[in-house]
Amino acid sequence: MQGGSIVLSIPPAGGSARRISGTRGAGRRGSAAGAAVLAAVLGGAGCSGGASDVAPPAPPAPAAAPAGAADAGAPTASASAVAAAAGTYDGDPAVVAVRAYLREQALAVNAGVADPAQLPAFTATLTPAAQQWALPLLAANLGDRMPGPYPLGVRTSTREGEDRVALQVCLQDRGWQVDRAGGQPVNAAHFATARAVVVRQGERWLVDDLVTDGGECSAADVVVERF
Repeated sequence: MQGGSIVLSIPPAGGSARRISGTRGAGRRGSAAGAAVLAAVLGGAGCSGGASDVAPPAPPAPAAAPAGAADAGAPTASASAVAAAAGTYDGDPAVVAVRAYLREQALAVNAGVADPAQLPAFTATLTPAAQQWALPLLAANLGDRMPGPYPLGVRTSTREGEDRVALQVCLQDRGWQVDRAGGQPVNAAHFATARAVVVRQGERWLVDDLVTDGGECSAADVVVERF
């Protein structure tokens, strides 16, 4: 990784959206707006087991559902807003898969490991196509520390096919990683809307893509988890 702007965006074919990354390259060393997301999975836990038997629900009417409060030291909105974001899609296997992917990504960054042979839990949450962009992004973003997975909030869940779910999400894509020496965020907080695609392969739900769609959201739309 060299000085200057680190552009990590990988535009998907046929579109202008970019995979997003809450990495220092986007705000600390340059303006790589809408760079791509590093995401990881918790030992396949988000994609295996009985998850495939649970059909992702149709988007419900907005309602606050019980959930744990976000960390007091992180940017958050009201307790009711956090509860709604956290609880609305509990049990949706696609949401579980994306959250697990983000968690394993953060663990890999903190361990300073990008070798796929040493990251079976990370690669187990991704389709082969997703590994082609997720692994290089992970390697390019080692260095700082992540206090937890990138804060995420799910807005809608749409069943596009028997084995395919599209999620509309809000993600904190910058200002989450912290400097290892001082523990301070390496850049200013920024939140972006994105579209995640999760597919079922056999008995597992796997993350296939995660791309920005040009919109913005706020701290009120995400749920914070810290290690």
